[in-house]
Amino acid sequence: MTFNPHFSITPQLANLLTEIAVCRQKILSLKILPKREIGLIKSARLRMIHSSTAIEGNLLGLRDVEAVLAGKKPAEAQRDDITEVINYEKVLRFIDVLDKKKKIDWEKTVLKIHKLTTDELLPKKDSGHYRHGPVYIIQRPLNQIIYTAPDYKKVAKLMNDLYSWLESEATKKLSPVIIAAIVHHQFVTIHPFIDGNGRTARAWATLVLYSRGWDIKKLFALEDYYNLDRSSYYEAIRRVRQEKDLTFWLEYFSQGFLKELEQVLEKMELFSLETKTKQEPVYLSKRQREILEFAAINGKIFRSDVVDIVSVSPKTAYRELEFLSQKGFIKRKGKGSTSHYVLAEKL
Repeated sequence: MTFNPHFSITPQLANLLTEIAVCRQKILSLKILPKREIGLIKSARLRMIHSSTAIEGNLLGLRDVEAVLAGKKPAEAQRDDITEVINYEKVLRFIDVLDKKKKIDWEKTVLKIHKLTTDELLPKKDSGHYRHGPVYIIQRPLNQIIYTAPDYKKVAKLMNDLYSWLESEATKKLSPVIIAAIVHHQFVTIHPFIDGNGRTARAWATLVLYSRGWDIKKLFALEDYYNLDRSSYYEAIRRVRQEKDLTFWLEYFSQGFLKELEQVLEKMELFSLETKTKQEPVYLSKRQREILEFAAINGKIFRSDVVDIVSVSPKTAYRELEFLSQKGFIKRKGKGSTSHYVLAEKL
């Protein structure tokens, strides 16, 4: 039996999708100083990592997560909490460098996301591999089973059905928001792995949005919405399982996405005022913004990275890097084969 999700586009859901599309377009059209955009990208990345791991019980605060990503160890931090943060940051890097222009092998990609998510947290036989046993969702502190995942023998078939649905022509006609929401819910319903399902589901939903052209400059962190009220997040997931109708979950997911984009837009509109008061603001091309975005997320960038991510010759890559360096956005470090660029400290 193939996967055929049941849902309705209610007036409320239709309005949410319209508001999301309008908000997205406003964000994409606004011009702000590059240093502000880089700051928002960094903030979104930090919030994504903190919230997605916190939902699963990670005790590190936002500043602790920031310290871990800077190579520091917060006082009294647990090893697994630190590993979860480092792993999720690797997951997001992996998502960033995927070539969205090519058809994505979804099974290979999802297994890779899980492997990165659970590295050094699960035995190698379980990390990046579908489960070979039962999984139960237990409500704490009552230790009461509230959900039993499908039999492990059905996992591969259920996941293949989901991959097929994702690539179907009918699915491609849907809003990317709807697609990402359905992927998220069906994944956690299947619960294909022994552990790490929640983080993998949220990362995959983000990738689905990115692959459909909805990365929105990588300025949003949908996980923040879930983390604000975890009980509502889990209740939304459970409720539609019982109803066998995804409509309520789609409304919940869309409401969260809209709220996050509205917060991004508010900051963008505030920062856009600077361009009217500062003398000779420097605006960058899409290619140059992508280079800075990569440097912000990865901490540094090589000329070979530029060749890969924006598909230009080594000579053009060098010119772009030198332009950004002369304008004070990045600075060069190292010599010869170790030569690379990092964000300027003023950013």
